[in-house]
Amino acid sequence: METAALRGLGLPEAYVRLLEERGIRELNPVQSEAVEKGLLGEGNMVVSAPTASGKTLIAELALVDAWLKGGMGVYLTPLRALASEKYWEFKTLESIGVKVGVSTGDYDQPADHLGGYDILVATYERFDSILRLKPWWLPRVSVVVVDEVHMVGDPERGPIIEVIAARLLKRGVRVIGLSATVGNPGELADWLHATLVATGWRPVKLVEGYLEKHEWRIVFPSEGRAEAVEEDTGDPFLDIPLHNAVELGVQTLVFTHNRRRVEEYAEKAAQRLPMAPVGDALAKLLRELEEAPTSVERDGLSELMKRGVAFHHAGLSGVARSIVEKAFRERLIRILYATPTLAAGVNLPARRVLVSVKRYDPARGRKVSISVSEYKQMAGRAGRPRFDEKGESIIVDASSSREALKYIEGSPEPVAGKLLSERSLRIHVLSLVASGEASSTREAVEALSATLSMKQSGDPGFYAGKVEAAVKLLTELGMIEEAGGSLRASALGRITSYTYLDPLTISVYRGLKPPNPGLDLYLLHVVSMTPDFKRGSPYIQGRVVAGLEDVALDMSGEGLIPGPGRAGVDYDDWLEAFVHAMILYDWINEASEDEIVGKYSVGPGDLYSMRDTAAWITHALARVEGVLGDIAFYRALDKLSKRLEKGVREDALELASLRLIGRVRARILIEHGFKTLRDLAEAPVSSIASLPRFGQRVAEEVERQLRELGLKQG
Repeated sequence: METAALRGLGLPEAYVRLLEERGIRELNPVQSEAVEKGLLGEGNMVVSAPTASGKTLIAELALVDAWLKGGMGVYLTPLRALASEKYWEFKTLESIGVKVGVSTGDYDQPADHLGGYDILVATYERFDSILRLKPWWLPRVSVVVVDEVHMVGDPERGPIIEVIAARLLKRGVRVIGLSATVGNPGELADWLHATLVATGWRPVKLVEGYLEKHEWRIVFPSEGRAEAVEEDTGDPFLDIPLHNAVELGVQTLVFTHNRRRVEEYAEKAAQRLPMAPVGDALAKLLRELEEAPTSVERDGLSELMKRGVAFHHAGLSGVARSIVEKAFRERLIRILYATPTLAAGVNLPARRVLVSVKRYDPARGRKVSISVSEYKQMAGRAGRPRFDEKGESIIVDASSSREALKYIEGSPEPVAGKLLSERSLRIHVLSLVASGEASSTREAVEALSATLSMKQSGDPGFYAGKVEAAVKLLTELGMIEEAGGSLRASALGRITSYTYLDPLTISVYRGLKPPNPGLDLYLLHVVSMTPDFKRGSPYIQGRVVAGLEDVALDMSGEGLIPGPGRAGVDYDDWLEAFVHAMILYDWINEASEDEIVGKYSVGPGDLYSMRDTAAWITHALARVEGVLGDIAFYRALDKLSKRLEKGVREDALELASLRLIGRVRARILIEHGFKTLRDLAEAPVSSIASLPRFGQRVAEEVERQLRELGLKQG
């Protein structure tokens, strides 16, 4: 179908011209089928198709159609990085009058201002919180696109998708689900009362192969050919990428499941490649890399990139990850080693993709095979649209050709709902009661009956019993009260739901609350033991934990942290939480990223993730204390959340409130006698510009903000 045909389906001339300006003159088979099956109509739709098959344009067509009909469209993604990527893609629509916005954090923040947008991009969690807050514009929403809807099978995010969908179905809001290839797309469509578009079409042909270890050659069964590889090191994770880069001249993306191995392989591969001339494009990115927070990134990655190699994992800072992604897209990196988090994140295709199908399982103490779905997600990154005629995925470490063929010829596993876990039910049952959508156990069961988990359970009595148990627990925690035969949320329950906390986080906090609010490390240790913190906290090496055990015991004896065994917390969890608390404590006392990374063997990305989680929890707990009336703890937690966000001591908070004044510049200002915003306002711009790490641009921006605050005349 040509894009010109969209004019006859109600889309305006200006939009069709915009598509043509972007080089889109014809819809691909997936997009055409979606339009033919009613994408620009009223019903729900599930589109299940491989990576890079054009699903974002399908979403865009539905969102633009909603705007034309006077409605508001919402596009949901699992990750903030993806939300940002999609926001910038949709920003091009502003040229035809569509107002595009993005919202990804601050779950308890008011959402009324978001009503000024025609298209809103948000994370699952943020939109779930919006549904709880019920801003005035919510009735305007006529279509919600759920990207990566197959993540309904994820234990963490899946229940959120289920409850969002159940609420939307009840409201009669149109739902468009976009999914990678899954084993049960028909079941997902039935759940959402949706038309199904399911296809294996890809813009670039995918050829799948595996390493035959005995012959040291790559076998591509569908093409009946084999490719010999030079056995240089005897390690396929080195020999094949080097073969691809040197002999074939093609880019390679290598997926393996261990961060440390990812870095080690990148270093070893770089040692076998010559230093390339640094052109303008690479030089520009290397200058940007100088803004990375740690020397490991600034120096280590820089040297690798000069040889056309890099690594990518969640332990990197956002700055470093972004630069690596740019360099790979611009083909300045020939070999990129990455953990599978990249496959689930931004779109970064490569001519060849190497996949490890073995992952270490600490619970079993051995390596286990990954699922077919996980393999297909990574293999799907092979082949760059508009550049490659085909993409090739290569399984590197299958135990046998039989196991490799299981992945190549197999279908992804069916996805199953995960809402029936105790954690998910207590969170979402409280949400229903707090928002007034359920005033009894029966109504809560009815509200959740539209979720995938309830439909798949096949036993109404079973899930009704699970909901009843959740209501009982919430009542015992003081979150829910019964009055006149109806359930209602207490003040504590409402604030818990609105701040997006797990009710058990409140329970742990109240059970371990310090004797006075001035004990920062104590509070951080308590926060680090909450369920909301633990589910995303980074792994700490055993030697680091063991090295701090005596310190932890001494501090608990002095009352500086909660003692082991309190509130039923396991000793090992207590000790690991202490290490997390120490990392955060060093952060708010302005230890440098290099110091923290070196001392605790964590990545800068881990540090920032911990910071963000702890800042959210402490901010939410401050709100809780405000409702409960403990003003001293409210102030202490509120201040602690701000220090966590900025990474500063208390005396630098005021200065760090300015844009471009981070933890380093704030301390420089204090050391040069500028301790308050008023001190800054009284100084000439030239004095600020002359300070280390400032300069004219930063000084002028500071002056502009001071004028906005009314502290400086101009």
